[in-house]
Amino acid sequence: MNFSVLAEAFESLEGTTKRLEMTDILVDLFKQTPKEEVDLVAYLCLGQVYPPFVGIELGLADKLVMKTLAEVTGVKPEAVQNDYKRTGDLGKTAEGLLAKRAQRTLSRKRLTVRKVYETFERICRSTGSGSQEAKMSLLSSLLVEATPKEASYVVKIALGKLRLGVADMTLLDTLSIAYAGGKEAREDVERAYNLSSDIGYVTKTLAENGVKAIKSFRVTIGKPIRSQLAERMASLDEILSKLEGKAAAEYKLDGIRIQAHVSKDKVQLFSRREENVTGQFPDVVQEIRQSSTAKEAILDGECVPLDPNTGDLLPFQVVSQRRGRKHEIESMTREVPVAYFLFDLLYLNGRDFTLLPYPKRREALEQIIKETDRVRLTPRMISSDAKDIERFFEKS
Repeated sequence: MNFSVLAEAFESLEGTTKRLEMTDILVDLFKQTPKEEVDLVAYLCLGQVYPPFVGIELGLADKLVMKTLAEVTGVKPEAVQNDYKRTGDLGKTAEGLLAKRAQRTLSRKRLTVRKVYETFERICRSTGSGSQEAKMSLLSSLLVEATPKEASYVVKIALGKLRLGVADMTLLDTLSIAYAGGKEAREDVERAYNLSSDIGYVTKTLAENGVKAIKSFRVTIGKPIRSQLAERMASLDEILSKLEGKAAAEYKLDGIRIQAHVSKDKVQLFSRREENVTGQFPDVVQEIRQSSTAKEAILDGECVPLDPNTGDLLPFQVVSQRRGRKHEIESMTREVPVAYFLFDLLYLNGRDFTLLPYPKRREALEQIIKETDRVRLTPRMISSDAKDIERFFEKS
């Protein structure tokens, strides 16, 4: 499929804030897309090349893209920078500069979705010495074939600044309508996405094999399960009423939510946004290995910073120093030690625990965790009395 089809759809999406209109545009787009490319289109609609848990990104900065634009268009780098300051959008700058190129002809080679995606893949995998030059060369190969409008979206995706207003939930509505006959299949499609965290894989499976294949999705060690989030309610009485008069109350800890995937060979850690953060917390990996008795498990919990001298819990701002860090990891584990507080069990030794009620999940969690100073169960209490829960809340 020509990339121009995608660019036209992106332009239409930028022109509306209405979710139903967005869904209609996306349904039309996916119905035009060959089945062998639906996963690529799904990723690109979210400005991705891979799901976040793969941990591979384009790594293109504004300066590198501006330098590439200057070389492709023959414009001085200062002129590119000045235009960028004027527009505030490097995609618009690319579109404007390429529109002024007199040598563009109708005979140019058409840019395809696959060419764009595969070039982005090569950019992602360009590392080490000479990688910056390689990235520039690859990006240039797209821009010299792109129309001004196509160039705009190539640049926005490259920079991670595609702002279409399309969320993954909108895409799930789209896929249900385009490939499953309507929103009746939405629940099955969303569950498949929640279990895999891979929009491209869900899209391709649904397009090629239908809802039956989607229903067969299973939890997989190494693929993060999308985090279940809290629901706000007005009062403890209302919460107790919804839970038939009895509730478990847990401390809400001020740290980084971490999902731990434990297998025979390794422990992998994922953030709430499904990013692989294993390398940032080698101490947590080691502690989980010593604490967990499970052969395979997916644990959910919160990494909370500790005062290295007193062991007291510290605010989130302290542990945030360890996020995204690639250097001096060992020294940071000493300076900012953390404790991993567990509150849920999602998978255990081949069994999907996401289908079980919370009490059974917590009971199983308690059976497979040997608490230590660094791996603990989140403090909780169970009660039918709102006043008891209120006192627990104040204590927390």
